[in-house]
Amino acid sequence: MKEKPTRRESILALALLGVLAAVGVGALVSEAEATGPGKNGKIAFRRYFDDAHTWGAIFVSNADGTGSRQVTRPPRGVFDDYPDWSPNGSLLVFQRSGSPFAVYTVKRDGSRLTRVSPPCSASGPDIETKCEDGGSASFLPDGRHVVYTRATGTVRHFPNWDQIEHSDIVVRDLDGANPRVLIRSRPFGGDQLSPQFSPDGSRFVYERVNSPLSKPAHRRALFVVDADGSRQRQLTPWRMNAGDGADWSPDCSRILFRSQLDTGRQSQLYTIRPDGTHLRRVTSFRKGTLLLSASFSPDGQRIVFSKAGRGGKADVFVMRADGTRIRPITQTALWDSAPDWGAR
Repeated sequence: MKEKPTRRESILALALLGVLAAVGVGALVSEAEATGPGKNGKIAFRRYFDDAHTWGAIFVSNADGTGSRQVTRPPRGVFDDYPDWSPNGSLLVFQRSGSPFAVYTVKRDGSRLTRVSPPCSASGPDIETKCEDGGSASFLPDGRHVVYTRATGTVRHFPNWDQIEHSDIVVRDLDGANPRVLIRSRPFGGDQLSPQFSPDGSRFVYERVNSPLSKPAHRRALFVVDADGSRQRQLTPWRMNAGDGADWSPDCSRILFRSQLDTGRQSQLYTIRPDGTHLRRVTSFRKGTLLLSASFSPDGQRIVFSKAGRGGKADVFVMRADGTRIRPITQTALWDSAPDWGAR
């Protein structure tokens, strides 16, 4: 469905997209980001301008689909991706493609673009070992820190799988200072993806994707971890191949995720309690439906998600939290996905 990996930076892009292609991931997968409690505000999403998905920007719209406007303006050949609202709805954090990929924040009006992940002055082959790729970022509940996946090191090539050496979950201040590693990966063992803190700040959920060197190979599952990185508990079984930016409900009682990433089976949206009980299927899309990521509304009553729309390309939709009353938010000839619902 999306970009194929070539070198290290496109491995990261595929891992972040991680929807249909049954190939290895190098660093990140996330399309939806955590939702804090509050009154429902605007919806942010990413729009691709070309069919190759090499150029795209962050847009926002009202929850009824009106008032859509472009927030970021990357140059041609660069795409901004996976927006996440700050708890008060004043800032967005997102990932920008490049060599390396990087984490940025921006005000909702498009001003004050600020890089969070560290810049890198290396070039050529040195980029692979001296620079970090950063992405799938989200805000902590205090609004003063972000958590993201940091990919570093060399790439090891396996049949149908390229694996980055290190994939760590890191917290930083909004100005990029004071990095702190919460989860550290085993070299070439897989990816630690899409970290999302619970709205009360006590825990976070992330997605683990196993490389060919880990068992079960090529499988992914969600884990819940205490805020300091301790006490990891597996949340979903490997057979569900679950993830795609799992999102907490505003009251911390449920976690929303998509099933069957990269398996060829029909994806559905599910919720589960943080202790692994009360697994419930939210959607019942027919076989062959292209379903992408989702997030809760700040009041917890609705879900925004993306799936195949006009001409087979993705559009953004809203439904009730029980999966009923689906209605479109965007209906364009372009590719709109990676939605996040902000508070006001």
